[in-house]
Amino acid sequence: MENQLTKTQDLPEDDSLLITGNQTFHSVSEKISSIIEAKTPRAWYYAFAVASSLTIMLVVLIGYLFWEGVGVWGLQIPVAWGFAIVNFVFWVGIGHAGTLISAILHLLRQRWRTSINRFAEAMTLFAVICAGMFPGIHVGRVWVAYYLFPIPNQMSVWPNFRSPLLWDVFAVSTY
Repeated sequence: MENQLTKTQDLPEDDSLLITGNQTFHSVSEKISSIIEAKTPRAWYYAFAVASSLTIMLVVLIGYLFWEGVGVWGLQIPVAWGFAIVNFVFWVGIGHAGTLISAILHLLRQRWRTSINRFAEAMTLFAVICAGMFPGIHVGRVWVAYYLFPIPNQMSVWPNFRSPLLWDVFAVSTY
């Protein structure tokens, strides 16, 4: 009988030590649902209008870029990669940072890493998607972007392996 587990702490005898409050399940449900069921503030509509107009502007400008070509970025003979390569390297760096954060926390076996790992890996995923868009956009004619991949074809056209654009595709493909 002495090997059985026993309680390590006795329950308090005095109920005055516990703070119970005057909450019921209904009052807690009302407080939580009042956030969602309340009238939407006017500032939210203004913020939504601004965000929607910026999204529409993004779609229009990307359409303009596809229509006119990458020359709208100011790319000319002396500067062939300015805007596109800077953005590509930025997004690849953000992707590497998320992977590094996740790997360090995993290697150090931190028990509290779960939520941070989730955020870091989501950040990596979205950063790689953003980085992957830049070689496709920089081609100018997105519908012929398959020429970037070294696939055999009947015309024996192979990509230029000295081109930074091809190396961008390889960098995104490593993820």
